[in-house]
Amino acid sequence: MITDSQNKMSRGKIDEALELLNEAARDKKDEFKDMLTDKYAHIKQAITVDAQKAKSLVKDAMVEGEEKIKQVVVNVDGRVRKDPWAYVAGTAAVALVLGFLMGSKRK
Repeated sequence: MITDSQNKMSRGKIDEALELLNEAARDKKDEFKDMLTDKYAHIKQAITVDAQKAKSLVKDAMVEGEEKIKQVVVNVDGRVRKDPWAYVAGTAAVALVLGFLMGSKRK
């Protein structure tokens, strides 16, 4: 039969063992973290450099796209000012066709 003193000793040993496991886990956690940080630092640098390059490329593309859009708008504006009635008629024709298609009943 197990006595209270034996039961307390077992609990104490279990608590000690658990504490040793917790300490070992903390130590290994730091070692693992250091290993990953040192070993894979070059990957982080590569990703950072690639992200910066991508950001720069997107910014350049946006500036270039904005310039092209401005050129197109200026060209269209010049054409519309030169012959506005052709664009008015074209817009009216497109609106008429869209109105007919949207208003027709399909069964």
